[in-house]
This record gives sequence, C-alpha cells and structure tokens, in this order.
Amino acid sequence: MGYCDTGGGISMLMPATVDKLGIQSKVKKAAVKGLIGINYVPFNDIVLSQDIPGPIQLPGMNLSHHFKKVSQSLLMIPPDNEDTKAMTKAMAIDVFFGQDFFMNKAWTIDYIHRKTWVNTPLASSEEGKPGVQKIGLKKDSKGKAIYGHPSMYIEVDGEKIDVLFDTGATIILSDNGKKAFNTNEKTIGGSFIAVSVFEKWRKEHPDWKVYTKADRNQDIIEVPKVKIGGYEVGPVLFAERADENWSKGMISSMDKVVKGAIGGSGLKYLKVQIDYNSELIKFEE
Repeated sequence: MGYCDTGGGISMLMPATVDKLGIQSKVKKAAVKGLIGINYVPFNDIVLSQDIPGPIQLPGMNLSHHFKKVSQSLLMIPPDNEDTKAMTKAMAIDVFFGQDFFMNKAWTIDYIHRKTWVNTPLASSEEGKPGVQKIGLKKDSKGKAIYGHPSMYIEVDGEKIDVLFDTGATIILSDNGKKAFNTNEKTIGGSFIAVSVFEKWRKEHPDWKVYTKADRNQDIIEVPKVKIGGYEVGPVLFAERADENWSKGMISSMDKVVKGAIGGSGLKYLKVQIDYNSELIKFEE
C-alpha cells in the first residue's frame, strides 16, 4: 500500500517491503553530503510504468555513490528500527511518498470518487477564478522552490487561517477515539490545528464536539462547517497540535508560519487540483 503525503518528508520504501518483494539486489548505498550513509532503490528499477513519475531530489541532499553524484530518482530505505516498524504497523504501508514525489508536477486528487491523476496543469490565468487559490512554497534567493510543503488558507467563522495542504494528515486513534467514532480502525484521515486556535474554538463554541484524548493523548474537535476554496464543507475533524510545531518546526520548510494542516477530514468532500509549477490549487465539489 502506498501512503501519499504532501506534508511529508523524503519518499521511502519500507525495509519490510524490500524483503517482501525480494529486491535486496537492487538496494544501493549513497553518502549524503559525503558523510551519512543511506540505502536506496532507484525508482525506475522497481516502477516500470513511464506514466508514474518518480520523486525529485530535494535541494541540499547532495547524494553520492562511489564518489559520483546520484542524480536519478530514488526511494530511500529507512533504518529497520523500532520507529520504522511502528510506522509500518500503525499505517500498514509498503511505500511512503512525501513532498519530493509531488514537487515539480501537477496533480488531481478526486477524494469523492477516489481517483488520482498526474500531469493535470493549472494555467496561470486560473488565478483569481472561483475555487482557485495561490499556494506558497519556500524558495531560495533565486526564487526556486526548495521544499514542497504548500501553504494555503481555509476559513472558519469568517476568519482566514493559513494551513499546510497535507494529504497525509492522519489521526492515530486511541481506545477513546475508536470508541468515540465507533470503529476498529487504527487510523482515520484528519486535519490539525494549533492549540491556541483549538482553545479559541472551544471557548467560543461550547456546542462543538470535543473528543478527549482520541488522537493518542491529544484532543480532537469537530468543526461543523469549514470553507475550503470557497466551498463550505463539514463536519471536519481537527486534532490539536502544539503551536511550536508550526512556528518552530514546519516553518523551516514553509514560506510562512501556519496554524495547522488541512487533510482528509476536510478534503474528502472535494476534488482537488494542485500545480506546483504555476503554484495554484483548485477545489471543486
């Protein structure tokens, strides 16, 4: 199973998947900036379809193999440690596609009909039309995007809130969460919001449902209506996250400090088209 996360890091092939596919012979080793060694598999060695584009290498990676620069598309293989095993078990994934998989391309993700297309560009002339927003990307001094974490905005109670466009936002359900949502699933699609906003919503809207310690040890709030691209959708579940996650963490790979992330709990009502080249995102019902 592939896990597609626009808010994630480097694309990875899980160690257990290497064993399951029996492709140990395709594994190579590279040095990052000449120091740290990593294992990887060339993308085109395991994905034969030319219709599926591979991840790009993020600026600053500087991979080398036998003292030669690695320029091909690849999937990193993370260490087979307890963290990797826990991630694989919790999300039942074989391969993880992060920001580097989505960058420099144009995608359509139809949540309603559960379909995805690539090479579906948005022309610059679309900017300003209904349902279309400009996305923000962190850039270098020459104006080139160096990370692929897109900022956009949603509206709640008429207030614009800057958020990360995050297809991988996942709520890991505690026993409280499974009981609250009447499910045996370990995870559900979610969205995240800074604690300061979470508490503001809870104070101003005591009628909004709050699920205590439903996302591991963190609370979830159910917002009845959220505007995304001008479309009012809901209800939308938001799990709380510390303000520092955004102001001190995500700011390193984003163009601005955001207050949360919009993921599957809000996007599931929509068809989304995002173009990293024209830096536009379009929403349709």
